[in-house]
Amino acid sequence: MSIKMVVVDMDGTFLNQQDTYDKHHFMALFKRIKQAGIHFVVASGSQYQRLQSQFAAVKNELDFISQNGAIVHSGTELLAVDAIKPADLAQTFAIMRQDFPANAIVQRTVSGLSKTYIDRQISPTTYRNIHRYYYALEKVDDLATISAAQVHDQLTKISLTFAPQLDYATAVKQLRAALPATLMSQNSGFNTELIGNTGIDKLTGLHKLQQRYHIADDEMLTFGDNENDLAMLTATPYGFAMKNAAATFRRQAPNVTAADNDHDGVLATIEQFI
Repeated sequence: MSIKMVVVDMDGTFLNQQDTYDKHHFMALFKRIKQAGIHFVVASGSQYQRLQSQFAAVKNELDFISQNGAIVHSGTELLAVDAIKPADLAQTFAIMRQDFPANAIVQRTVSGLSKTYIDRQISPTTYRNIHRYYYALEKVDDLATISAAQVHDQLTKISLTFAPQLDYATAVKQLRAALPATLMSQNSGFNTELIGNTGIDKLTGLHKLQQRYHIADDEMLTFGDNENDLAMLTATPYGFAMKNAAATFRRQAPNVTAADNDHDGVLATIEQFI
């Protein structure tokens, strides 16, 4: 079966440790991808605005699955938004406040279709770290009381980062046990959990694009490095975990790239297929 769609995660996968990629190599390869009639999909836990900026030269020719599958675009055309219910949003912040000590969560954001929202009081260092992943930012007086009506946006994802000194596995288990059944959490690396509606992930976003373009599972080539990528990697025989991913993750994927994200592991593997 020929490949008709290529799907790439960004951080730790397509991007190197400097948060960039070999654009000359990509553009040359993208020309061949287009000529072959293959769709190129960017699938990330982060923000659509950031993803478009990273592929500015061809942003209208790509498909984007952002915020862990909650938002799907074809170029600039919005295809789907899956917003969190207000009660679920409020309950999640109550869990953060009541179930964890004050220093346990070092970073938190709420992302919407238009912007990602952060506390006005955050430190400059935290702001710079958040800005690595979210380009369209807005500060609010109290993130814990944010509402869609307040910011005139559709809110789709809550992100929280646990402190490095915390036992991450224990904290995640506690968080997931406390969340309402209508919400789910997935790890995206860097001690960060992405919380959104249950059943919504990168693969559900991918299914929307598969239906749009009539593409079967075994016609996809997918790449990722973390828990929130696993569903789309195991959906196809051509799912690749990155060489730089954790060993436990690599063992769960059908394949592993020969090179890591700092050595064009994704681009080299794509070339083998086209």
